[in-house]
Parts: sequence; structure tokens; C-alpha cells
Amino acid sequence: MHFKKLLASTAVAAALGLSSAANASLLIGGDAANQASATSILQIVFAIDTSGSMTDDIASIGAKAQSVIQNLSCPTTDCWVQARFFGINGTSGSVFNQNLRTYIDSRNGALVPTIDNTEDNGPAVVDLVNWYEWDASLATGTQNYFRAIVTIGDEGTQNGDPVNTADYEAAVLANAAAKAANIMLFSWVADDPTSAPFGPLMQAMAVGGTQTYLGTTYNYVDTGGAYISGPLTDVTVEQQLEDIICFAASGGGNQNTVPEPGSLALIGLGALGLAFSRRRKQSH
Repeated sequence: MHFKKLLASTAVAAALGLSSAANASLLIGGDAANQASATSILQIVFAIDTSGSMTDDIASIGAKAQSVIQNLSCPTTDCWVQARFFGINGTSGSVFNQNLRTYIDSRNGALVPTIDNTEDNGPAVVDLVNWYEWDASLATGTQNYFRAIVTIGDEGTQNGDPVNTADYEAAVLANAAAKAANIMLFSWVADDPTSAPFGPLMQAMAVGGTQTYLGTTYNYVDTGGAYISGPLTDVTVEQQLEDIICFAASGGGNQNTVPEPGSLALIGLGALGLAFSRRRKQSH
């Protein structure tokens, strides 16, 4: 039985400061019958670059987010999911309809205005780690409680192109903050520039590695999340969203292999879909 609940009540939404539209910035669902019966509780936050080049990706994710979360089918856990969607410094579409910069300022009194650009993927992670309303009390008894951040973009980790020292430093800070807080970090390059330096930098920020720029070496650790890349279609975005959420709700791991051309990623499974398709086959 799927848990199909959506935070659309006007009273509840108003109390939480959320939109009461069908596609709100906060969606609740999962594949457990209800929150109490879930084996794992997941709070997951999606923060997307809201610059013009991301308009099509925002639309693709927005079109599928609600249905994926409501009809989730995870192979290794019965989960209850609280998913929230932010534009990094702006809003776009019906799902990414809450400005992360504004939200963070409301939480910290604008004392630390880290985010100042729509393409600040790295600073967005740091601010979410420090200021989001994480709530371990959502899990009770023997339920597992997991947290994850998904940062989505197509240029730099700070202030867009070109990738420079500020991007590497922002990625290091984001990586370290997520690791120290035991929050899984997922880097999703949802557009074309997956080659050096941006793609490898986003990958390292989530799953670890070493990057060298202008003679300086930057070291990143594995946060337990994953790196996802590839063009978005109705098929791929649905699979990628489900795989990200199910992977995080199962506790994450080291699924950090980027598919080579010709792999199943190119026909709609994405970087995580291949791993989960194997798990589904093994479970039958």
C-alpha cells in the first residue's frame, strides 16, 4: 500500500508558511502505509539553480516530483518522505516556488547572507546544513532517520561560469559541512556541461575525490550521496527522482560511479537507476 498524502491543506500550509497549491514546495509521501509504520524517515531538500538556462530542467522535475513522491516504490525500505523544493535565489515553476535565500534569512536573521546568486549551489548546501528545519523527532522507536540535500545546477558551484577558485572553495565548504552533519549530499548536473571542470567538481563535492586548480589541491570526502548527470526527459527525471529518494531513504552509500556512454543511463535509468534496477531484479 502506498502512502499518498500531500501537504495541500490550506490550514496546514498556512501554518508552515507554504503554498497550498497542488504542487507545493513541501511534499510528503513515501511507500509506507503511513508515517508510523515506516521503517525509515527521510527529510530531503532539493535546491536548484533558477537562472534562465535551467528553465526546462525546473519544468521537467516539477512535472514529476509530486507523482514520484506519492507513488514511491523503494526496493530496500518502507519509507516516509518529507521533500522540500527551493530555488537557490529565486523561484521558478510550481514546485520550486520558495526562495532559499529568503528562507535562510528568515531562519538566521540575515546574519550570514551566504547566498547571493541564483547559481550558488555550494553556499546553498552550507546554509541548508546549518539552518534548515531538520527534525530528528519525526522518527520514533526503531525507525531510521536520514537527511539529504540535492543541489541541482549546470554551471559553477558559486556564481556560475567561469569555474574558478571560488567554486572549488565553495565546494570544499559544502562537502565538509554535509559530512560533519552526517547529511547525504547529491549533486545533480541536469544539463549539458558534465565535462571538466564543472562535472568532476560537482561529483567530488558529493562523493569525494581530489581536484587541483592553479596549483592548489582540494580534497573532498564521500558524504554517502551520489552524483547524477544526463539530459532530462519524462522518463529519466522520474527514474532519477525515485532513485535519489530511495537511495537516501535506505541510508545512502558509495554509489558514485558515473555511467559510460552506451550504459543504461542513456535509455532512461540515470546514474542511480542502474544500481536500483539491479536491486529490483535481485529482490524478485
